[in-house]
Amino acid sequence: MSPPPVGSPALANTPSGNSVPDFGHDAHVVQFYEQDRFLVEAVAKFLRDGIRAGEPLLVVATPEHRAALAAHLAAMGHEVDQMRADGTLAFFDAATTVGRLLVDGRPDRRRFREVIGAAVATAESLSPSGRLRVYGEMVDLLSRAANLDAAVELEQMWNELAREHSYALLCGYAMDNFRHAHDAARFADVCRVHSRVVPTESFVSLADPDSRSREISLLQQRARALEGEIRRRQQVEDELREALRVRDDFLCVAGHELRTPLTVLRLQLASLLAHSAPAPNPRSERRLAALTTQTERLARLAERLLDVSQMGDTPVLRLREVNLGELVHDSVAATADVAAAAGCPVRLLTEAGVTGRWDPDRIDQVVQDLLSNAFKFGVGGGVQVQVRGLTGAAEIVVRDGGIGIPAADHQRIFNRFERHAPSDSFGGLGLGLWIARQVVRAHRGDIRVDSAPGEGATFTVSLPYSSCAPH
Repeated sequence: MSPPPVGSPALANTPSGNSVPDFGHDAHVVQFYEQDRFLVEAVAKFLRDGIRAGEPLLVVATPEHRAALAAHLAAMGHEVDQMRADGTLAFFDAATTVGRLLVDGRPDRRRFREVIGAAVATAESLSPSGRLRVYGEMVDLLSRAANLDAAVELEQMWNELAREHSYALLCGYAMDNFRHAHDAARFADVCRVHSRVVPTESFVSLADPDSRSREISLLQQRARALEGEIRRRQQVEDELREALRVRDDFLCVAGHELRTPLTVLRLQLASLLAHSAPAPNPRSERRLAALTTQTERLARLAERLLDVSQMGDTPVLRLREVNLGELVHDSVAATADVAAAAGCPVRLLTEAGVTGRWDPDRIDQVVQDLLSNAFKFGVGGGVQVQVRGLTGAAEIVVRDGGIGIPAADHQRIFNRFERHAPSDSFGGLGLGLWIARQVVRAHRGDIRVDSAPGEGATFTVSLPYSSCAPH
């Protein structure tokens, strides 16, 4: 027999509210739906018409839909238990059945023949006319799981099987499965592999042709408006990308331009300090110290601007075998003056022999960024730094007793130029944690924070050992 006509699906002409059209035999119909109640009622009528025609029924559905369909058929006066006993009504679980068909996420033709083909042949043998009716939800489950390619392949296998058997096949798809713009192509494919397409209840409930024409016109207008909105958003996205590129170029130029005068200023200050009198004027000494501190601060900001403009999404790493405890010890020692000025005594706890392949300069940068953060927001409180070796990864943990971070900001603070405290109260560019995250991710690691307002913050850096196992 010839297969059902596919390729140019006809829009089903439904004569009343929520009924499936009388499409006859050898048809492959798709019913889109919004509410389960509508679907169950439509499918029950489809099955009822098959019972009246003396056609056996195959139903591949979820447990909830199978129970609802059985109840509907019983309410229509049909002996559901008797039909199941004599084989003229066969229920299959959609999830279990589709699981039997899939190989690596795609339907396998041999398995389809063994499972579905065998069930169809059994039902066909019980039919006086040789015809039967099938309702299936396997494709709906696949589309819900974002596996529309597999759903379309499964529909095509049903079409191939129809060359050998005579059945009317109704498939149900939730319209929510196609709510994104990129689903349009696959939606068209689903329609293409069916001989009839029945729209959702929002459309078929419109009884008169004029109402339907108005609804079609409204849908066309909405589609055109959405296409325009997509184009507008794409244009805005392109403009934002260009603005980000210009910003990064500016940061790079600014960082380079600030470097030269700051280098000269730092050299001049170093010379002044080296040649100052053994017992300088206290006032002059304070001014020189303040000037040196501010110059170093400006130099760090310039380096940070240059770093963020050059880092991109993934910083370049120079990996070598590193003793993490020794590296973190040196990082803590380098910040001793800053810690003392902030009144933050640092307690360092390290496990011996925690080694791996990392970029020492970048990891030092991460530790110093976390320490700077702790000193800034935890002035006058203690800071604890811990290095430990775990299975599969080493960890650096930095705890402070500062102002804490609300849970809503735990992810946001790792974004570029983001901060959880007012800039007029705490200085900085909001780049330290972003840079730390970029460096850690480049090492295939993870950085996270555990904090609450008024309870300090604990930052944990997890670093895979890479090719070197911990000793």
